[in-house]
Parts: sequence; structure tokens; C-alpha cells
Amino acid sequence: MIRGAIDWFRRNNELHGWAMVVLAGYTYLAQGGRGYVDKSFKWISIYGFKLELSDIETALAIGKLPWSFKFLIGLVSDNLPIMGYNAKPYMFLMTALGFIALVMLGMPSFTGEVTTLTAAYLVMQFYGSSVDCLTDALVVKNGRNDEEDSTSSLQSISWFMLGIGGATFNILGGILSTDPTAVKNISLPGARLYNSLMAVFPFGLFVLLFFVKEEKSKIRPGFKVLGQQIIRLLVALFSPPFLVLRLIAWLILAGAARFSLSTPNDAFIITGLKITPQTQAYIEAFSYLALSAGVFLYYRFFRHTSFRYIYGASQILLGIFGLLDYALVQRWNIAIGIPDIPFLFFSGAIGEVMDRLNTMPFLVMAGQLCPPNMEATFFSALMSISNQGSTVGQLIGAKVQDAYSMTEENLDGYGPAILLRTGTTCAMILFIWLIPDTNAMNPTNAESIKPTNPTLKAIFKWADLDKDDETKIEEGIKADEPVKPVA
Repeated sequence: MIRGAIDWFRRNNELHGWAMVVLAGYTYLAQGGRGYVDKSFKWISIYGFKLELSDIETALAIGKLPWSFKFLIGLVSDNLPIMGYNAKPYMFLMTALGFIALVMLGMPSFTGEVTTLTAAYLVMQFYGSSVDCLTDALVVKNGRNDEEDSTSSLQSISWFMLGIGGATFNILGGILSTDPTAVKNISLPGARLYNSLMAVFPFGLFVLLFFVKEEKSKIRPGFKVLGQQIIRLLVALFSPPFLVLRLIAWLILAGAARFSLSTPNDAFIITGLKITPQTQAYIEAFSYLALSAGVFLYYRFFRHTSFRYIYGASQILLGIFGLLDYALVQRWNIAIGIPDIPFLFFSGAIGEVMDRLNTMPFLVMAGQLCPPNMEATFFSALMSISNQGSTVGQLIGAKVQDAYSMTEENLDGYGPAILLRTGTTCAMILFIWLIPDTNAMNPTNAESIKPTNPTLKAIFKWADLDKDDETKIEEGIKADEPVKPVA
């Protein structure tokens, strides 16, 4: 096994370079670490500012807005390179923003009000979403050098390291956030200290970027190029067989169907089960390791399996295993002799594996659909829509919590809400036809989304999208080139 891992790293090093491999892992390692910043935000909001659970869920959704619009970063970076480079200059700028925001989240003097806390959290998420977008673009570009695995290999590195980062830093966050003498055993100063420590990641990324190689942009920026990018997005959306539009519809519907109940879940674990933040962090760390296991299972066993089959099976299993939360609320685990903590370890891990198997096909498919020279725009647009599904799920979750009158001290509606979510999650199987019936080793690429409609064909031709990338480069696209009339 160790030898296989060494061979795998050597192969990726030869194809992509060590710095690119490290960047793919490091960015997601940091993202795993930032996951506990969400938790500390909840603790500070509940026990510091005494906010209602639904208000916190809404604040988290607002804070995640940059993830829903990160395609704008992709559009800007693809079309307005700085000093000839599309990604790295913007990443340098974002690391500075991230460093400042995380330091502020750790200092009550800067974030002593709900508004300033949410604003700093929003800036931190803007940094995270931008760096994520630009790293994904570099992953997609480098994935084209790998004819065997496409982007699967680098994406597997990314998501594996997300699991490692989440596991490691959840434990650290749990230790810092636990104070047996405090209310609910939660140390708010410790939670803020964790936020400040996470500032080391943008600083480390700043240093790493000096070693990452990026090819200079071959096409000069201009309004025509920007128009081309927008047209390519529209053509991809509205060309038969509508692969991208169908995928978008699935992502938004699935996010809404599996709405978020994370805030009442945390409140139930802390208030109802009397479990300390440190123990809860160990449970979530184990779940993050299960995330890595889910990535490994997909890469090792399911790359050749139809996306449609994986989505359908994992969607039903997500709904079914979601009932484990209901069993915990009803105390059925105690009735059959299973203590709460082992039960939480098991339910969290199995849910994370199913969630990762449900997510990996989309990540691979999104990479396959990216046309050349618009990796950041196209991939981040798909990821933004995926995140919008999650945001819709959080907003619907907030409304469900209001409908069931849930508070920290009154969680009677939590059980019925879980049953409702199970039903809507399983009902998504009715829309499985939206998912293309292909797999990671049978690419669904830009060739699959060329237009057949005469009007779209004419637009496609004007935008130079009927030519391959090498032809366009040979002809030399100029920023000030006059627009030619369509014949």
C-alpha cells in the first residue's frame, strides 16, 4: 500500500510538478481547517450574542454567499490576467484578505458586534471561495495532461486532504473551545483563538505560490474575449442535450431537498446530550476521515460506474442513513444498548462516506465539461451553482426551524424535521434522469455541448468556438480585432 502511494505521488509529480500537487492538497487542507471556523461562529453567535437558531442558519447562509458567486472571480481571472497570468496574482491578493479576516475573527475588539463578526466571516469566505476557484482552475488545466485519469487524480488529492485537514483541525478546535467551567462547557476565547491560528494558512499559501508554475495567458484580454466567455456559458447551458442545464437543475433541487439542520443538530448534541465541544470535535474529526475514505472508495472502485447509478444509489442511502439522526433524537440507540458517543461516531462517518460518493461524480463531470481557456469561469460557475443549492438548503432549513419553533431549549420539532428531510431527499430519485448516463473514464466534454440550432451555430461561429484552441492561437486572437459579421 505504501509503495502504491509512493508510485502514485511520483506519477503525479511527473505530470503536474510537486508544487501543483502540494497546492491541490494544501488549499483543501486549509478548507478543512476553516470548517471549524463555522463552528466557532455558531458558538459565538449562540452563547455570545444569544441569537436564535434560525437567525444563525440565515447568517451562515449569508456568509457563504461568496461561494455562490465565485464564478465572477473565474470570469475576471480568465479575461483580465495580471502581468499575463490568470490565477496566481489574484491568489496573492486573496491571501492578504484572508489573513486579515481570520485575525479579526479572533479579536473581540474588532468583531464585538454581530454585524462586524458577520462581515469578517463574509470576507473570510470570500478569500476561501476565491482561492478554491482559482486552484480548481489550475487543477482542471493540469488535469488535461493526464490522459488516463483526467482531473480525477488531482481532485482526489484535494478532497482527501480536505478530510485530513478537517479531522486534524477539528480536534484542535475542540480542545481550544472546551472549558469545563464555562456555560455549556464552551470557551468563547478559545473559539476566537482558533480563528486567529487559521491565519497561518493564507500566509503559507502566499509562500507556496512562488513555487507554483502557471502558463502565461495565450489570448489577449478584451471585450470580444469577455463576450466569447459569456456566449460559451450560454451555449453550454442551452444546447441539446442540455447536459449542463440538467446538472444545474439537479444540484439546486438536491440542495433544497436535503435542507440544513446543522444548527439544531449542534444544539441538541450540546444541550440535549450534554456532550462537550471537545468530544463533538473528535466525532466530526472521525467523520472527516470518513470523507477521505469516501474519496478513496470512489477513486478505487467507482470511477467506471455510471454517474446516474452512483447519484441514484447514494441519494437514497443519504435519505435512509439520515434516519440515524431521528433514532438518536428518539433515544432508540439507548434502548438497544448503544451509547450516544459511539452511535454519533458511526452515524457521522457513514453519512460522510455517502455524501462524498454523492459529490465526487459532479466534481469529475464539471472538470470534463470545461472548455479550454475558460477553466476558472466554467468550473467555478458549476461549483457556484452547487453552492447555491447548499445556500438554498440552509435558507429552507432556517424556515423549517421557524415553522417548528425550534430554539436552543426547545427542540421538539427537530425529530419531525428530520423525517421531512428524509422524505424530500429520497424523492430526488424521481429526477435522476437529469444526470448524464456516463462515468469518469468516459468523458462528457465540450464536444458534447456544441449547438445544433442554426442561430446558436452562427453565434458559436462568431465567438470562434467552432475552432479548436490551437487553431485560435495560431490565428492570433487580438483584443482590438474588429467583430466580423456572421455569414
